Amino acid sequence: MTIYAVSGASGKLGRLVLAELLDTAEPGEVVALARDPAKLTDVAARGVDVRRADYNDPASVEVALHGVDRLLLISGNDVARRVAQHRAVIDAAVRAGVKYIAYTSILHAPDSSIPLAEGHRQTEAALAQCGLPHSLLRNGWYNENFTAALPAQIEAGVIAGAQGDGRISSAARADY
Repeated sequence: MTIYAVSGASGKLGRLVLAELLDTAEPGEVVALARDPAKLTDVAARGVDVRRADYNDPASVEVALHGVDRLLLISGNDVARRVAQHRAVIDAAVRAGVKYIAYTSILHAPDSSIPLAEGHRQTEAALAQCGLPHSLLRNGWYNENFTAALPAQIEAGVIAGAQGDGRISSAARADY
């Protein structure tokens, strides 16, 4: 039996991933990792193994990854600490015997000039150096990132951040 773990499982993307995963895997094959396991009591009630894993506490991550075969590393939202957090998770995964990591990166991470790409670029390099098989999920921007800002933009009369003729390439979180 393969054990799948989803980090950041209590977040917006993590919850969507868990829902999809539970459509194809048995709850006993799924581990939900979160800083605050209390946020996942509904998932635990379905039989999912919910474990505390805080990116800022590498020991908690290593314990949480015990017995996990495949890990989805959802990028952390603390941009200033992202690289250190991700490296801690990758190192913990190696020590815990995880066999495969998928990582939610950013489009064009290797050559993007936007400041947000640097943390993803460094995480991708850490994955390349760790020796574990891995996949890079270079997701585009989520539709929700745009639509959440619309009320303020409509009020201001300006849609900030539009490029060129305003075309974007995005998808809903659920589609990723």
